[in-house]
Amino acid sequence: MKKFKKILLPVDGSKHSLLAKRNAIALASAMDAEILLVYITGAIPAIITGKPREEAVKSQQEEADVVLAPYRKYLIEHKINFNEIVTPAFNPGNEICKIARTENCDLIVIGSRGLNDMEGLVMGSVTHRVLAHCGIPVLVVR
Repeated sequence: MKKFKKILLPVDGSKHSLLAKRNAIALASAMDAEILLVYITGAIPAIITGKPREEAVKSQQEEADVVLAPYRKYLIEHKINFNEIVTPAFNPGNEICKIARTENCDLIVIGSRGLNDMEGLVMGSVTHRVLAHCGIPVLVVR
């Protein structure tokens, strides 16, 4: 079996994301791999500027901290080396693929659906895009 060194774990706080966390941690523990925890916020349209933009960015960062807190805690408790990226994007699937490339990840562990189950009837649209466009192995957890 191939040994993975850097596992990208995109999270959104959904139950599928929490299940993906367990699998990513099990793999990271077994292979002494690092986890890259990724949270994608919605992109703020360029037309929003000044104080409203600052408030939107602050609100997104606060939301990211709330969502990421249990993942951070779990990773620390299990003594897993990790880094995190919080970034805005209009298309989270594309952004996940871009991050995987630029950060030299060799595996993505992702939940089969996110918080919005209406976006994909069989599989979440973000997960579907990651499967279709990323050139590295993807483990889909449900």
